[in-house]
Amino acid sequence: MTTAFRLLGPLEVVLGGRHVHVPPGKRRVVLAALLVRVRQVVGVDELVDLVGGTRNALQTTIGRLREDLGDPELIRTRPGGYLLDVDPAEVDLHLFGHAEPEVALGLWRGRPFADIGSDRLERDHGPALVETHLAALEARIEGDLRRGRPEQLVPELRALTRQHPVRERMWAQLVHALHRSGRPAEALRAYEEVRRRLADELGVDPGAELQQAHQQVLRADNRPRARNDLPGDIADFAGRQDDLDRVLAAVPPGCVAITAIDGMAGIGKTTLAVRAAHRLKDRFPDAQLFVDLHSHTDGVEPRTPLDALHALLTALGVPARDVPDELDARAALWRAEMAHRRALVVLDNAVSAAQVRPLLPGSGLVLVTSRHRLVDLDAARTISLDVLPEQDALDLLTGIVGPRAGQDPRAAREIVRLCGCLPLAVRIAGARWRTRPAWTAQDLRRRLGEQRLTELAAGERSVAKAFAMSYDQLTGEQQRLFRLLGLHPGDDWDASLAAALIGTTRPDAERLLDALLDAHLVQQRDNGRYRFHDLLADHAKASVLPDEREEGVVRVLDHYLHNAAAAEVLMSPGNPRIPLAVRYPPLDPPPLANARQAAAWLDTERRNLRAAVYLAAYQGHYEHAWQLPHHLSQYLLNRGHGRDRVEVHSLALAAAYQLGDLRARAEALKGLGRAHFARPGGNPAEHLHAALDLMRQIGDVRGEASVLGLLGITAREANDLDAAQGHFERGLELMRQVGAPTGEASALHHVGVMHALRGDNDRAMTHIRAALALLEEHGDRNRAAMALQDISFVHYNLGDDDECVAHLELSLAAFHEAGDWRGEAFARTDFAHTALELGRPAKALEMARTAAALCRTGTGLADDDAVLRGLADAEDGYGELGLSFALAIAAEVEGRLHDAVRYARWCVDAITRSGRHWAGDRVLGQLCRLHAALGDHGTAVAFGERAVRAAEGLNQPRAVAVARALLAAATTTAPAAPAR
Repeated sequence: MTTAFRLLGPLEVVLGGRHVHVPPGKRRVVLAALLVRVRQVVGVDELVDLVGGTRNALQTTIGRLREDLGDPELIRTRPGGYLLDVDPAEVDLHLFGHAEPEVALGLWRGRPFADIGSDRLERDHGPALVETHLAALEARIEGDLRRGRPEQLVPELRALTRQHPVRERMWAQLVHALHRSGRPAEALRAYEEVRRRLADELGVDPGAELQQAHQQVLRADNRPRARNDLPGDIADFAGRQDDLDRVLAAVPPGCVAITAIDGMAGIGKTTLAVRAAHRLKDRFPDAQLFVDLHSHTDGVEPRTPLDALHALLTALGVPARDVPDELDARAALWRAEMAHRRALVVLDNAVSAAQVRPLLPGSGLVLVTSRHRLVDLDAARTISLDVLPEQDALDLLTGIVGPRAGQDPRAAREIVRLCGCLPLAVRIAGARWRTRPAWTAQDLRRRLGEQRLTELAAGERSVAKAFAMSYDQLTGEQQRLFRLLGLHPGDDWDASLAAALIGTTRPDAERLLDALLDAHLVQQRDNGRYRFHDLLADHAKASVLPDEREEGVVRVLDHYLHNAAAAEVLMSPGNPRIPLAVRYPPLDPPPLANARQAAAWLDTERRNLRAAVYLAAYQGHYEHAWQLPHHLSQYLLNRGHGRDRVEVHSLALAAAYQLGDLRARAEALKGLGRAHFARPGGNPAEHLHAALDLMRQIGDVRGEASVLGLLGITAREANDLDAAQGHFERGLELMRQVGAPTGEASALHHVGVMHALRGDNDRAMTHIRAALALLEEHGDRNRAAMALQDISFVHYNLGDDDECVAHLELSLAAFHEAGDWRGEAFARTDFAHTALELGRPAKALEMARTAAALCRTGTGLADDDAVLRGLADAEDGYGELGLSFALAIAAEVEGRLHDAVRYARWCVDAITRSGRHWAGDRVLGQLCRLHAALGDHGTAVAFGERAVRAAEGLNQPRAVAVARALLAAATTTAPAAPAR
């Protein structure tokens, strides 16, 4: 060591290999105090109190000590005190308490602080160091006893017991050393000597350790001290390095250290425990014991604690005749036998903490494996194993099969995915492939794809059988829920779904789910959301009883239909209601109190709702198959899930035809037509005209009015303003005729937008304000937010900038209250554009950034470009348009002009794909401005001309003036054309 500070004996200082002399007196005291708290600030007052004198005197002492050390940077001045900046590993005091016994004893050179000259430092720190030294000495002697040198230890132990006459462990070691040296009489005399001394001087009896040593002499206990009955380690162990490291880190701190390893059947719990035990055996040389408690062994009863203790005690050499009959006595003898052993015990395949608790020794390391979470076991560490990462599962497969696994990497990856990355499944699949040379990876992949659980069996090993043993230990109530959950078509579920499946309340369902969770038969990724491992899902489906399948499916569908309808009521109050095809209304549905909660529930359950539509359609529950999309239509539109809308409404229409229900067919056609809005290649008008004919045929006037509104939107997007206005106004008449206020509001809003598009802003304002009043009266916050946004647009056209901004603020609040993050995001995009045009770049940047953040959060994607691609894939043209425009504005304000151009061009493409040409003048004007700033004046002028044409089509003088100003600016800065 080139640098060292030694206080465990006379002071020694070595810096860079050079011995440094620190003169006795205050400098040594200050140095020792700083070393005791190395790299910590020691206060000035504390040092003055320690060495005496004044603050000035202390400064002088510090200065001289720095000179002694030859490096003024070692002692640093800090507010209120000083700090010694050296590595704690270079100070023997700090190495001492953490070192192995042999190393610690090598650091000890005598009485700590021996020549420092500070009674206080010796008094405060010396006793603990002496105790640590004695404990290290005893640990070293214990190791020597295990290594079989008892006779050599007797003289040393006699001297130590004279120096420390009431230190019981040293006396116990002396008794053991004498006994193992073949001198039992001397061992008994030594015990009697310390017994009398303890009684005479302290008035106490010998402790358990001394008494055990005495009993071993009396029993002439010469049994072997070491035992290893661990199963063999496996050669193809793969992955689990983090889990293995956590097990290896479980070092017993003088008492028993318990690590509980739990996980589903086949996850590799025993494999990990055995691998860890083999890695740890050198640290626990007295015994490495393994007991299979058989809690999940086919055909074998779980082992009782009494039986397990008998096996453990006889494994240690206790004669069977000496093993007590009673559990408490047997457990006490087990603890006594283990008290002086450095031992490791693996308790494999436990069913409960009650089975394990009597088997816990008083010291050492215990590894417990179980398919159950042993929540009532006081474990130092609990490790719940998950399936292997895909690459580790692939490595495991390759280790079993060999080079063949690498010949078709894609098929091999699909094999481990079909195995759910479950180690047992991968091992079985690999073993079958290895023993069938004619099989290719594609052969195995195909077989697993057709019948996974059947294929995942080899000899006595079977994934299905392993799952069945876990299932068999459930109560009847738990088994029923497990089976019925296999009918759920989605990826995850909550307690409300479980409650609906078995016709109970959420608290009762949560209790059952917790039991399945503790048994690792379900998983919990997020709080309140449960899921199956893929293979367990297959097992659950296969376990469903024939007489419960039909009702179970209907209960799933009823749960989603009932709650989707309830959510629609909150999000779109005033929408017409239809009789629900619900046979089993949930006893305890999700607590949805407002539109925001309803939207959040729909966001969470969207994939499950989509899967429920497919389940209903494929299993012949046609009423559910058309009613679910009907109640999801507005939500899917608001969220921009264009692809999902088309899929579920197509299924709804097919189901309606199967039912022969004209009302259902009309609603499904309306929903499908609406789903085709802004879809590339979509033909909404075809479906809407068919829906209109049916609505008229069945006499549904409100339905007719609703379809007319959708036809008006279709005509408006096609720029056929006369046809659009005709549809909207006829729809308004019909809504008023049937007394449908929210339908009337929607029609008023559309008529108002038409007046705005024709440049009649006053009439536009009148109609949209009337729509807003009705929407607010009936609590429809989402459509009210849209109306507020359009009122702000009209104010902009009228030049009322303050009112424009005020209504944009109101629309943001309304979107937020409705839980419509997407509507809020694109209202913020509008706000960003308006703020930028009004000369408020900071506000524009704030709004654009927040819009992008809402899109990232709402889609669960971290990258803006990934969000844009996701929106395009979902066929959300409006969302793609809004986000790309927000990103273009943010980039422009931040001075990232090339990024701004890229996002603005993306926006132009989105406008073209979605057909929303009324939004084009803004982004075309931005591209004009951006290219002018980049010096590309020809392109700037071209975009400026397009912006003017787009604005002129809006019939809004202000939009035209803005576009012409941008074109004029670009034209003014453009170079003159060359003379011909």
